[in-house]
Amino acid sequence: MNRLVPIHVLVGFFVLITPALARSQPQSVILAAASPRLDGKSGDPIPGEEDLPSKLRDIIQTSQARYFEGSNLIQSGESAKARIAFDQAVDMILQSDYDLSATPALNTFFLELIRNIQRDESRYLLSDEGAEEKPEGAVVDELAKVDLIPIVIDPALKDVVEADILNTKYDIPVVVNESVLKSMNFWSTRGRKYFIDGLSRSGRYQEMIERIFREESLPLDLMYLAQVESLFKTNALSRAQAKGIWQFSKGTAIRYGLKVNRYIDERSDPEKSTRAAARYLNDLYTMFNDWNLVLAAYNWGEGKIQRLVDTSGVKDFWYFTTLRRKMPEETKNHVPLILASIIMARNPEKYGLPAELEAPLGYDKVSITKRVNLKAASKALDISVDLLRKLNPALKTYYTPPDYPNFELNVPLGMGGDFAEKLAAVPAAEIKADPEFNGRYKIRAGDTLSSIAARYRVSVEDLQVANGLRSPKSLRAGAWLQVPQSGTAVRTAAAPRQASAFNGYHEVKAGETLASIGRLYGVTAAALQAANNIRSASALQAGASIKVPSDVPTQVSASAKTAIRRHQVKSGETLSSIAARYGITVAALQRANGIRSPRSLRAGVWLQIPSGKS
Repeated sequence: MNRLVPIHVLVGFFVLITPALARSQPQSVILAAASPRLDGKSGDPIPGEEDLPSKLRDIIQTSQARYFEGSNLIQSGESAKARIAFDQAVDMILQSDYDLSATPALNTFFLELIRNIQRDESRYLLSDEGAEEKPEGAVVDELAKVDLIPIVIDPALKDVVEADILNTKYDIPVVVNESVLKSMNFWSTRGRKYFIDGLSRSGRYQEMIERIFREESLPLDLMYLAQVESLFKTNALSRAQAKGIWQFSKGTAIRYGLKVNRYIDERSDPEKSTRAAARYLNDLYTMFNDWNLVLAAYNWGEGKIQRLVDTSGVKDFWYFTTLRRKMPEETKNHVPLILASIIMARNPEKYGLPAELEAPLGYDKVSITKRVNLKAASKALDISVDLLRKLNPALKTYYTPPDYPNFELNVPLGMGGDFAEKLAAVPAAEIKADPEFNGRYKIRAGDTLSSIAARYRVSVEDLQVANGLRSPKSLRAGAWLQVPQSGTAVRTAAAPRQASAFNGYHEVKAGETLASIGRLYGVTAAALQAANNIRSASALQAGASIKVPSDVPTQVSASAKTAIRRHQVKSGETLSSIAARYGITVAALQRANGIRSPRSLRAGVWLQIPSGKS
């Protein structure tokens, strides 16, 4: 499948050396200069940096500093700030005047930078917001291991193909030789099921791919590269971690403008990845001016193909396949399998294949300005959330991604026009609600009570009460916290606010909201907002001192103390059984906890138990 660049393993990381630069400098100097040293400390000198141009050295050092900044932030739980620093580190390289493929030192640093960012994110940002669709990699890897040598060519097939070639105009030079015929034989026999599956699926994307290829001035027949790479599967993932229809590695994807992070992987976005693949193929053609070499480089890496060209003085893929131990078998098979795919896909009936393709995947694009829960969006459109996820395979969670201005969500064709209006009719709490949240949260390294409280819109005090925590410092990574429902957690009767301690003002703590503060004093959030001229509830800041309206009680009454009761739901309990236990009605229990349906009750959740039998 696709490789980012030619790679040479040295002390655990990749090094790319182009022949031209290797001739101009000693190899030892190049390797030292290319070493990114991202495992050191911020400010460490880069080995061999004195041999780099000052401008290039400054770019690497600045990018390295941003990476260290992000790494420290992510370990401290500041994930949002860390992502900004990581993005700056990557942008520093991509937006420079240097061409990565022609600058080995910068390319090597970039590869190690991407790998370290990915390592940090996987270590400190284990996603709990919903799992992505299970990737399919078995078929991809099996195709990569196809052995064409023992395949026997059917003489009748050769006659059919030669006649077909004469009567068909192709967008790239197509030859018929032993390797191509063996590939066609494989697709017609052992690989028949795979070929039909991929060809049928290509119908979803054919119109889109052809449109983008025309816009990028790329031969349309190259779309069948995807037949060999992935069988047109958006979630195909190889053992080498190449992903999507075009099997991009993470580094190549980022080089060509695709976003790959814990929220979204645009390698699985058919349209965006096709645009990136078209530009990558055009860049390869600029290097080699030969489509067979382009396809070989897409699989093996442009540097390795360039080295064969430079050392042999020949620009002929078929010649390279005759050289022993010069080119891997996977690459030798890659090009003929693609050419065979082009021939058979152009005229499938001639080769006994069904010609029926799946219907084009139609959809409207809707610009999203705020993060949206896909379940809320599917409810607004009255469609299944599975359909919405199918239309947006790049999403790794049940949310649209954060920090992505004007992200475009794909919705069924014809539903985009009034999507915003329909979504506005869905309660805001549902749009933001976490569909995977079950009332419990597993503490990760770097988490604090404040960050967890802010995430679930409850106060730090509520979290402490719900979990019996005396000190915020008692958090331990790996432990589970019970998160009270937003708007239902209350102070316990054991800790009433005493009149002698109250001076009419409240100091805002991290994670507190106007609603949670209002509950402490028995006033509404609107009353607090009016008393303090607060325009927006989101403007509330930790450390601020806000006035509590003077006509509220300064001491919790005995009746209030009696009313404050909480119950943690156990497995098997129902609203009816809990209500009977406390001598109240099911309706009162539902009202007190904002429960719309009894079926939404989950074990482990805390309920507020109202007084009386209202």
